[in-house]
Parts: sequence; structure tokens; C-alpha cells
Amino acid sequence: MTGTTNPRATSATHGNRDASWQSGDFSGGLAAAAVLLPQAMAFGVALYAPAGVGAADGAYAGLVGTAVLCLASGLIGGTRALISSPTGPTLVLLGGALAALSNAGLAGGALLLGLAIVTALTGVFQVLIGVGGGGRLIKYIPYPVVSGFMLGSALLMVHSQFDTLAGNHAIAGWAQWWWLPTTAAVLTIASAAGAGRVLAWLPGPVAGLIVGTIAFHLVAVLRGVALPEAWMIGALPGMRAPSFDFAAVLSTMPWDIIVPAALALSVLASLDTLLTAVVADVSTGARHHAGRELMGQGIGQIAAGFCGGMAGAGTTAATVVAAKSGGRRWVAFAAGICFVLLLSVGGGVGTLLPVPVLAGIICYVAIGMIDRDMFRWIRDRRTQVDAGIACVVAMITVFYDLMIAVGVGIGIAIVLFIRSEIKSPVVHRRSTGRQSRSTRHRNERETNLLNEHGDRIVFLELRGNLFFATADRLFEEMLDDLDEPKWLIVHLRRVGQIDLTAIRFFKQTASRLAAHGGQLLFCNVHERFGIGADMGSALNRIAAGGGSGVLTFNGKDEALEYAEDALLGDLGHEPTRIDGAVALEDNDLCRHLDAEDVRILRGAVVERSLDPGEILFAAHASGAEMYIVLRGQVDIRLPTTSHHHKRLASCGPGSFFGELSMLKPGPRTAEALAMRRTELLVLERSGLAQLQNSHPATTARLLRALCEIEVARLRWSSNELQRLSES
Repeated sequence: MTGTTNPRATSATHGNRDASWQSGDFSGGLAAAAVLLPQAMAFGVALYAPAGVGAADGAYAGLVGTAVLCLASGLIGGTRALISSPTGPTLVLLGGALAALSNAGLAGGALLLGLAIVTALTGVFQVLIGVGGGGRLIKYIPYPVVSGFMLGSALLMVHSQFDTLAGNHAIAGWAQWWWLPTTAAVLTIASAAGAGRVLAWLPGPVAGLIVGTIAFHLVAVLRGVALPEAWMIGALPGMRAPSFDFAAVLSTMPWDIIVPAALALSVLASLDTLLTAVVADVSTGARHHAGRELMGQGIGQIAAGFCGGMAGAGTTAATVVAAKSGGRRWVAFAAGICFVLLLSVGGGVGTLLPVPVLAGIICYVAIGMIDRDMFRWIRDRRTQVDAGIACVVAMITVFYDLMIAVGVGIGIAIVLFIRSEIKSPVVHRRSTGRQSRSTRHRNERETNLLNEHGDRIVFLELRGNLFFATADRLFEEMLDDLDEPKWLIVHLRRVGQIDLTAIRFFKQTASRLAAHGGQLLFCNVHERFGIGADMGSALNRIAAGGGSGVLTFNGKDEALEYAEDALLGDLGHEPTRIDGAVALEDNDLCRHLDAEDVRILRGAVVERSLDPGEILFAAHASGAEMYIVLRGQVDIRLPTTSHHHKRLASCGPGSFFGELSMLKPGPRTAEALAMRRTELLVLERSGLAQLQNSHPATTARLLRALCEIEVARLRWSSNELQRLSES
């Protein structure tokens, strides 16, 4: 099977198709092995050459590491088309570990054993990262940091080949041919880079290896002599299992070097693998499992260490080639089999491969690791900071240490993130009780008091994350509201996180408000956020022992209604109680009517009672009545989903609703639901017509009061819409 796989079809047939070999797995595995062959040998030679190990043994270590990683990750990891092998970043870290072990006094077999232990221990750490869910955390390393250490690793890889490319070529009888290794390497790089333009089916590293090798040997043929052994890899050793003296290992190895090196390599290899897994997902249409893949990689690293192989990670180029060749579930295993067969029967291939050609392969891979987008980052002011982070990480990688560079890069990114959070305003919207009102219908006196003193109710809609870096900025924005008797409502719907510093800040805010007769209120609190606790309860408990009476509400409207009632009480006006009763003559509709008019109106209305939960009328139902509430509560609600509603108005004793349908009958725009036992007076359109015929003066005064109230409501709604549009 070739092409892109449908993820749903893949998952539906996982048990059947993944359990069997596909023809694409063979072709994909062979293609991947062809791509990896020069890279694996080149990295092995580059790693072990500074330690005095022969090129053949180095190439063997690279091939063994590739074979074991492919077999283990293919069997256990299961990411479709993902191919693993030694990579540039792992080469750089292993080279640093090898140098540190050498400086610690290890040499010969002990030095190689120390590196094998680093590799095996890397696998142990990777397994732990996979089991512990660390794969999710590794993905959060900022991309500029990744780009920076990839650039630094590329520079170190090229630098490590300077001796091969530009010096130490003076071999007896071949001194005048000093240019040959350099020329062969340059020709290898050029062939690898240009292969896709000439032969699209031929992978670049394979093309470079073929052209460079042929050109190198052509010189020898033309001269009629054999090439110097120092310029060739040599025959690969046969497959062997290393011997370990565990007692000696435990007593002589510098664990203070081995453990940090293994830990750093495990993080780097995990990151490299997961980035490659994303590429594999794009190529195959599937989705990888990070924990499972890291476990497979870890087991492969352990096996590579015990087999004398080189550590590695997922490699992008071979993965893309494998996917394009039809490889899927078992392609990595197939590639591993190819390398096992090569090691078993093809040891003589090393006698044909020049070391400078492999150096060219390393340089080609290093050039491919450089992110070209970085140069665009430098030119764009919006991304210059990201470019700076990448450059700092790259320089520290080159001149000091890669993992320290990653740590510094992450630290810089965190500092810049905190800086951007601090600069961003925490308060998304601020309003007062004069601008934002609850949906509860108020009588004229209460409305006038709220309009006059509504600035004592402050509504703050916050956004972003509330943590130690933003708490101080929030305090500055709230400072003017803390030294007066105010009701401060904090809206938390747009807040993603709250840490302990922010909670302590709110506790101090509540105490400060309480000292001046105010109160702190929260609304729209997420069920679970912040430190993972029930934050509603946590916010309620911040007033413990302080007497500040912090309260939380489900929504903005409930918090505003509570604050309005509290403000009216503080002004010496007892607000209309929901559980109380208001006579008809005390309704705002009757403010211009005398006792006789009220008596006449009472004769035109009909009494009605509602039980709690009873629907008075449904949305879109036709109606021609107005309702006056004497006792109880009716909510006017707009259905948003099958189970949720938005409260448009809350009508308690002394309020009325439905007047528009009475004046002009038609479908209702919302539903009316009794929230408690409710007593109503119903004025039907027919009753209004009779009232107009029999008592026109009373009707005129009633309609005048109705018009004045409607105008006030419309003016309020217009001002609210204007305020929202401006904000």
C-alpha cells in the first residue's frame, strides 16, 4: 500500500492490517536502509575516531546502533514509518561524553565501555520518560531553542570533520594528492544536494556516497595504484557481543560524568524522536503514541549499549523516504533486518568506502539540520527575539555545552513569556454598576439609586493567567477600587490558571475591601483549574478568619444582583424581597394613577398562580397578555441549547413583563419560567380594549406610565450596546 493512509480506516483495521506484513514495508525498509547506510557509518566513524578507534570499528558501532534501534522501535514503538538511527545531535552529545570520559582517565576498552554504559543508561531514562508521561512535557520546549541547538550541533559536526576535509592528508606517496579527500567530500556534498533534481527516486546520501566513492577510486585506477588504507574504512568486524565486568564497572566508572550525560542524551533523543514522529504522522495520516514510542526507543538504546552500538533517535530523512516508499507498521523492523544481513555477510563493503566521502555525508546532513527560517526571523522585527534565542543557544552549544545551551534557551524563553504576560493587560473589561446591571427588574426608586451610586459596584472581567508575575499588575489596575466601600466583582471565565500567589493576593484584596465596608465577589469560576483543586471552594476559603465574606456565583448576573441588593441596603433602602409581596398600587405602572384608577385597573385584570418550575409561556408561542408580578419570581429565558438557557430578565414582586405582546400580539421571543410560587395579574389585550372604551382617561395614564418605563429600558439597552461596541 502506498500513499497517505486515512486515520479512521487505519484505526478501524489496526488489528488486521498492522498484524501482517505489507509489500510496502519491504520496499520502504530497503529504501530507508539505503539512506541510513552512509549516515550510520559516517556518524560511527566521526564519533570513535577521536578515541583512537579504527574507522571500521566506528562504522560497525554506527551500523549496530541503527540495526538495534530499528528492530526495537519497530517492534515496540509502533509509530508508522518512523525510522531510527544515530543522528547529528546525538553524535554531538556522545562526542562530548566521550571527551569527558577521556579527560577523566579512561582509555582503550574502558573508554568504550563507559560510552556503552552512557548509551544503555540513556535507554533506561527514556523508558522512564515514556512511562512517566514525560513525552508530553518535552513537546513544550520552545521551537527557537530546538532550532538553536540544531544549528549549534550542525556547526560542531562540520568542525569535527576539519581534519579529514582540510588537513592531515600528507601520506607517503600521496602528498601531492592532498586535495583528493577535500575534493571527494565536496563532490559528495554536491551530489547529495543535487540528486533530487536529476533522479528524484535516488536519496541524496546514497547518491553522494556512490559519486564520491567512484570519484575517489577513479583517481587510484588512473594512477594504477591502491589507495592508502588510512583513507579507507576497512573491513567491518563480524557481529560480536561485548563482554562486561560488572564489578569493575561499578567500581571504576566515573558516574558523575555518565549519569548527567545519559540524562541529557535521553532528553535530546526523546525530543528528536517525537519531532520525527510528527513528521511520520503527517506522511502516513496516523497518530503516534508518545509514551509507547519512547519506551521502544529506550529499549533499543539499552540493547545498543550492550551490543556496542551507537545511540540514536528518530531520523527525518529516512522516515520520509520510508513513508513515500509505502512503508507503514513494520518498515522500521524491515530496515533493521537489512542492517543485520549487512553486518552478517557484507563486512567487506568497508574496504571500498573512503573516510572523506563519509565526512562529506556528515557535512551534508549537518547542512540539512540548519533551519533556513532563522534568517527570516532575523529580518522580521516580530521574530527577532526568537532569532536571538536561537543564536544564543547555538553559541553556547558550540563554545560550551549543548544541554546547558538548551537549559539557557528554555530559561530565556520562560523569562520572555513572563515579560509578555506582564505587559499584557490583565483586566479585559472594567465597568461599574452604572454601566452593567443585573437582569432583575427594579422599581423606579431602586433604579434611580443604582444609577446615582452604581460606581460603588465595580465589575472586572479578567483574562490570561493569574500567577506571581501578573498579580502585581492586577493590583495596580485594581488599586483605585480598594480604599472605598465597594463591591468588587471579579469575572474569571477568561482566566486559564490561578496560582497560590494570586490566591494570596485575592485574600489581601478581600480583607482590604472588608475594612472599608466593601466585599469581594467572584463569578464564572471554572470547576477545576489553577493548582488542580476545586477553585470555587478555594476562593471561598480565602476569607477564612478575616471576616471579609468572599462569595462565588455561577454567573455575572447573579453576582450583580447580589451586589445591587447589598448596595441598596447600605444606602438605607430595603430592596424588594423576592420572597415578599408588592401590592398593585405600589407597581411602577401605577405611579401616575390615583386610587380610583387602581380600582378600575384591578377590575380589568385576572389573577393567576404558578407553581415552581411551571412554564408560563414558551419561546415562539403566540401571546397577547401582559403580566404583573405580585409575589414570587418569573425568569425570562432564551434557550441556547437543549439543556441551557440565558436569563434575559428576572421579574420579582412589583415588576411586569409581556407588555409588547399585549400591545401588538405575536410570537414570544423567549420563555417565561416560574422560579418559585408566584402570583400574577394578567391584563389581556381584550381587557385593555374594554378598559379604553369604558375609562379612556385611566387607560391614557396607564399607557403613559408604560411608555416612560419602556423608553427608560430602551435607553439603557442602547447605552449598554454602545459601551460594548466601544470596548
